[in-house]
Amino acid sequence: MKEILTVDVGHLMSEEDDANFISLSSFESLCKKYTSSFDQVIETLRNKTSPITRPFLVEPSLPTIKSIAEFLRRKYENVLILGIGGSTLGFRAMIQYLKGPFYNFGASPQGVPRVFVVDNVDPMITSPLGNLLDFRKTALVYISKSGSTPEPAANFLHFYKKYRDAGGAPGDIVIICDPADNGINRIAKGLGARLLHIPVDLPGRYSVLSSAGLLPAEIIGIESQDLLKGANRMHEAILQTSANQNPICILGTCLSELERKGKSIHVLFTYSNLLSDFGLWFAQLWAESLGKKHAISGRVIHAGTTPLPALGATDQHSLLQLFREGPNDKVFGFVTVKRFPSDVMLTDEFPSEVEYSYFAGHTLTDQLKMEQIATEMSLVRAKRACYQLILPHLSAFTLGGLFYFMETLVVFMATLWQVNPFDQPGVEEGKRITYSLMGRQDYAMMRTDDESELASFNRQRRLFQL
Repeated sequence: MKEILTVDVGHLMSEEDDANFISLSSFESLCKKYTSSFDQVIETLRNKTSPITRPFLVEPSLPTIKSIAEFLRRKYENVLILGIGGSTLGFRAMIQYLKGPFYNFGASPQGVPRVFVVDNVDPMITSPLGNLLDFRKTALVYISKSGSTPEPAANFLHFYKKYRDAGGAPGDIVIICDPADNGINRIAKGLGARLLHIPVDLPGRYSVLSSAGLLPAEIIGIESQDLLKGANRMHEAILQTSANQNPICILGTCLSELERKGKSIHVLFTYSNLLSDFGLWFAQLWAESLGKKHAISGRVIHAGTTPLPALGATDQHSLLQLFREGPNDKVFGFVTVKRFPSDVMLTDEFPSEVEYSYFAGHTLTDQLKMEQIATEMSLVRAKRACYQLILPHLSAFTLGGLFYFMETLVVFMATLWQVNPFDQPGVEEGKRITYSLMGRQDYAMMRTDDESELASFNRQRRLFQL
C-alpha cells in the first residue's frame, strides 16, 4: 500500500508510572478497555453510515463540480470565496498546503484565477477588497451550510451588489449550501445561480471533502479526485488495521487517558508554514465537535480539551517558554513532512564566525527538522507528553488522508467522551442572539427579552479609561 501517514505515540508513554504519561504497563489494558468503542466507530465507517463518509458518495457530482470550476477559470481573473468556519477553513488549508502562501502573487498559470477568501465581517477587510477587485472580472462563490449564517450572508449581500452593479451575470454566481427549503436556495433559484449542495447530515466543519472544498480546489487546479483518493486510502487503512495496531485507536486512547490526568489543552505544532491553516482547521474541528456541556444521555459533563494551533519553528520563540516551564496541562502533537518539493542550501559566507559557519552544507529542511526534534525532546525532558504525525510528502493525496484521519480521530474521541460530534448547540445560541438583536423578522418575539438582557449586561460593565 502507498504510504500516506506515520503516527508516533512513543512519547505519550513512559516505562514507569508517571502522572504526565501513559505507563506501558497499563497501555495494553487501556486498549482493551476502549476496543468496543473503537469497534462502534469502525462499524459506522464500514457501513458508510457515519456522516464523515458522505464525501465517498460525491463521485456522481464531480463532473458538475469540474464543469463549474472550468467555466469560472475560463471566464474570470479573480474568484471571491465567501464563507466562515468550516465553509472556508478547509479550503484555506488546501490552498496553503498545495499552492503556498504566495499563490496570488506573480504570474498565475494560464487560466488559473487568483482566489480571495473573506471569512469575517470586518469592514477593514471587506471595504478595501471591494475597492481593489474589478467585479467585471471577479466571480462569486458563496458557501453557507445553513444558508443563513449571518457573517457570510452579510458579505454576500455586499459583494453581490458590487457584482450586480458591475454588470455581473447572476447565473454565474455559485451558491453551496444544504438542500433544505430555505432562503438561500430560493435566492439561488431566483437568480438562476449555479447551485451545489452539502449533505444535510454533514456539518460544515466536516465538509472539506464535499463540494464546499472540492469546487474551490478545482478552481485553482487542485485535483479533487486526488483528495478523495487520499481520504479513501486512509478509510481503507483504518478499516483493515486491528485495534491494537490502529493509530486512531492508540492515539485516541492515549489522548483520552491524558485528559483524565489533567491535560486539558491539546497543542498541535505544524512544522511548515504550508500547514499553519491546517492547524486552524483542526482547532475548529476539535473544539466544535468535542466541547460539549451535555453527554448524549443528557448528563452534564462539560467535555472537551482546548485545541491550540502553533507554528514551528516560529512559535518556539513565542510560546515554547510557557509550554516547557508553565502549567503541565497540555499534550503536544507535531505534524511534520518528510520531503519538500524544493529546498534552500546554505553556504559558508562567514567561515571565521562560529555563530554562522556551522550552517554551511545544511539546508533549511535540515534546520526545520532539527528544530522540531529539539523542541519535542526538550518538552519530553520536562515531562510533557508528545506525539507526531509524519506526512511522506506534499500532495493532494496525503492532505485528503490527513483530513480524514483527523475527522475519524475526533469521532472516536467523541465516542469515548460520550458526546455528539456532529452538533454545535453552543454556537447556535450566539447566532440566535445575533439574529434577534439585528432585527431578523422570524426572531422578533425574542428581541424584547434580548434587548432587556443586553441593557442589563451593559449596566454591569466597569469601564476605566487612560
